[in-house]
Amino acid sequence: MLRLPEAQLDGALYTAREIFQQPQLWDKVLDLLDKQAGDADEFLKRAGMSGRGDATVLLCGAGSSDFVGKSIAPVLRQGLRREVIPVATTRVVTNPSSVFIPGRPYAVVHFARSGDSPESIAAYRLLRSERPDVAHLVVTCNSEGALAREAAVDPNAFLFLLPPEANDRSLAMTSSFTGMALCGVGLSRLHRLAALRASMAPVRRAADRIMVEYADSISQFAAAGFTKACYLGSHALEGAMEEGALKMLEMTAGAVTAVSNSFLGIRHGPRVFIDSACAIVACLASDAGVRRYEIDLLRNLRDSGQGRGLLAISAGEDPVAREIVDQLIVLAPAGEAIPDELRVFTDIIACQLLAFFASRARGLAPDSPSPSGVISRVVQGVTIYD
Repeated sequence: MLRLPEAQLDGALYTAREIFQQPQLWDKVLDLLDKQAGDADEFLKRAGMSGRGDATVLLCGAGSSDFVGKSIAPVLRQGLRREVIPVATTRVVTNPSSVFIPGRPYAVVHFARSGDSPESIAAYRLLRSERPDVAHLVVTCNSEGALAREAAVDPNAFLFLLPPEANDRSLAMTSSFTGMALCGVGLSRLHRLAALRASMAPVRRAADRIMVEYADSISQFAAAGFTKACYLGSHALEGAMEEGALKMLEMTAGAVTAVSNSFLGIRHGPRVFIDSACAIVACLASDAGVRRYEIDLLRNLRDSGQGRGLLAISAGEDPVAREIVDQLIVLAPAGEAIPDELRVFTDIIACQLLAFFASRARGLAPDSPSPSGVISRVVQGVTIYD
């Protein structure tokens, strides 16, 4: 893909660029956090997200932006030492009164690529109406979006505007997803940004390794002819795999039906989804205790003949997993430390590439894969009622 002339990437050029640019984008996001750390820290204290305050933090978004919150909520909960709850804007719009418990302090973080989807702006307005005392931190990729424009003039809001290249032009979110996720992680480490930058160095190298060393094998896996895909992850990686499943659905326009679950959760009914037409994508945890449960399931799936193929992602080399799975992506073969809390940035790139190649293998254009226009870059047709 890197060697192809642009003409041969017609209908796929934006998605290809936006997947491959992510490590460079992360550097720019870290620079942005450095630049705004002082003002952001002051805002977090005022909002009760740090210091003596004790606000419950709500992470709001829709679709991929919701999965940003789900992927980083465990990191924020640990870093901010407060309750952090992902709440989809789609729920906020339909049931705004269910979001808050009366008498408790809250702060809201909004994630939105365009900031123009009906739910994004409606959720922002509804939450401000329900609780005018609550502070709002807006992370978005579009300076011209309605959400960015309103937050910029709201004295009770703080705007993190990501670099322009984070505003993906393709339908499926790729750069915007990891860019907003890194910005969110940085919120809990404003006093340790140098350490975060150091931690992201092996993550960046692992991302490059996936795109250069594993792209061909991922492409071959994508061409296996599966019509279903099941994505498995534990804890924070479960949220990342929700996003992985959505990428497959979006880029194949539903030609590949995709679901996600935890390794233990899949056993409680949803395992029936895995049949001879179903590919399995498994993110293996670094924690040995968690990994035992994951390996048990994968071995059981293999022994029972379930699944069309099994692709696993591991932080380091794992001889046991290598014997069980069809393809193993090793993020750091040299033994570099990549904590699971930061693996959303690596593992989702493998999922993005898998969806991209699956789209191409089915004759679709990843930039705009829905011939009927059922899905679009910015959600259309939602009427917001009073």
